[in-house]
Amino acid sequence: MNYSRTVTTQYGLVRGIVKDGCEEYLGIPFAAPPVGELAFKHPVPPESWEGVRDVVRGSVNPVQGKGRSTISVDGKDCLYLNVFVPLELSDDAPVMVWFYGGSYANGGCGRISDDSDELFYDLAKFAVDTKTIVVSFNYRLNLEGFLNLNFLDKKFEKSNGLFDQMAALKFVRNNIHRFGGDADNVTIFGQSAGAACIVALLGMPEAETLFDKAIIQSPCVESFWNESQSERLTHKYLQYIGVKPNELAALKDINTECIHIANSELKKLVFREGNATCAFSPVIDGEVIRGRPADMAKASKKPILIGTCSQEGDAFICNIPTVALPLAAYWFKFKFHAGKNSRRVMSDDFTAAFYTNPSREIAREIKGRSWVYEYQYMTPDIEKRGAGCFHASELPVLFGKSSSYANVDDPVSQRVGEKMREIWSAFAYKGEAPWKEFKDGEEVFGIK
Repeated sequence: MNYSRTVTTQYGLVRGIVKDGCEEYLGIPFAAPPVGELAFKHPVPPESWEGVRDVVRGSVNPVQGKGRSTISVDGKDCLYLNVFVPLELSDDAPVMVWFYGGSYANGGCGRISDDSDELFYDLAKFAVDTKTIVVSFNYRLNLEGFLNLNFLDKKFEKSNGLFDQMAALKFVRNNIHRFGGDADNVTIFGQSAGAACIVALLGMPEAETLFDKAIIQSPCVESFWNESQSERLTHKYLQYIGVKPNELAALKDINTECIHIANSELKKLVFREGNATCAFSPVIDGEVIRGRPADMAKASKKPILIGTCSQEGDAFICNIPTVALPLAAYWFKFKFHAGKNSRRVMSDDFTAAFYTNPSREIAREIKGRSWVYEYQYMTPDIEKRGAGCFHASELPVLFGKSSSYANVDDPVSQRVGEKMREIWSAFAYKGEAPWKEFKDGEEVFGIK
């Protein structure tokens, strides 16, 4: 094994591995395991360790939303992060911190399975090409990260997933200079629910000093519950998992398979009710999230790069049976347009209502500088299937790593990916994009 140099963090020494043009430090604890007495509470610092800790393999991922899918290794002891440091890098390089999406229910930065060292998000190529130090981290999801249990028992704290994110950012601020990064030049970037969390953090005073700018990719801006909505869903969830409201302590010992089943049932309920809000969305409680996140974010003076995919809605509308489209239109409060283009029209309406319009509203009204992009490129296999530039279709291209739905090994996909990484890098270095600010005529840069 080709070990990296040893780095001193505030909690102890770590040693990673060298591969793919990077020093990779995989599975550094940034908080104590959120289990036992620490379960369902805001994260606390990890215990220090003696000697050199080898951090050469990704951690488990947070407990997933349902069953086993792409990620087959998940667990409660999940608060770890990864640091990718390119071998050829200038001193005090910018830092980029990745927030994964997954409807607040799925995702992670750990390894995909116990049989492999492959990470769910391998960011080595992205780090090398952007010439930045890149950090990925886990935050708790679904039941443990976002379900509102606090109104039933104050010992179950609010919005643990958001506080995990802030704990990871505190680790970066305090330690990244020891890996060669500039702790005063931190760009957070994320997609979907991860991007929506970034919108929330932009409006939270507790997060004000933790990052300097943000890249916001396809945020589900309106996917937040009010308190009464969240309380109703919590009662439903407790029925699914078989725990009484006055016996919440039993949740600490529930195994992951039971959580998967209950998570799936709650998601089905929200879908049946025709609600486009993610089942485990954070709660606008007036305390942690003080108001509509998009409105709160507008007070931020931090520079942002924000954008969407041109056919976000295809990821959601394409799977609805044709006979159910009129009902779906009623659910989403769209006017149904009968005819052979009904699905296309509904998908475009979905894209505008839930992604494009709310994102551009933020770009238009935020106090800080803002740039807007639209991802318009389809990899050959996506185009062959007749799908558009759907939600998350930019990720394989951006990270230069093929996925189950997109092969990015062809020359055009590689060129588009290089261009995206060039733009993301420029924003990390300088806090600006190479086209006009959105407020100067609402220019939208098409990535294609």
